[in-house]
Amino acid sequence: MSLAGKWKKTSTPKCAEGYPDAIEFFERPRYLATKGPGQGFIWWDAGSYEVTGENQVKISIATDEQVSYRFSISGELLTFVDKDGCEFQYRRV
Repeated sequence: MSLAGKWKKTSTPKCAEGYPDAIEFFERPRYLATKGPGQGFIWWDAGSYEVTGENQVKISIATDEQVSYRFSISGELLTFVDKDGCEFQYRRV
């Protein structure tokens, strides 16, 4: 499962407001995220990531902390679950 590519958020539960509207994961492994209209602070802005297991990724967040997330890819949908159990999805664009 490769995260590489451009993704657009498709689900917006209240708990996911701090995650970007769009994100691009590069092969190197770096990422660049963008806010949606009217969106405030986002946890993921730009940085590095590392797939650490079959369904685990460590992402450097806005505070430079390395945070682990569960993820899965099914077709064109990428689902993340954070440490608090917040689940949100992106679609490959």
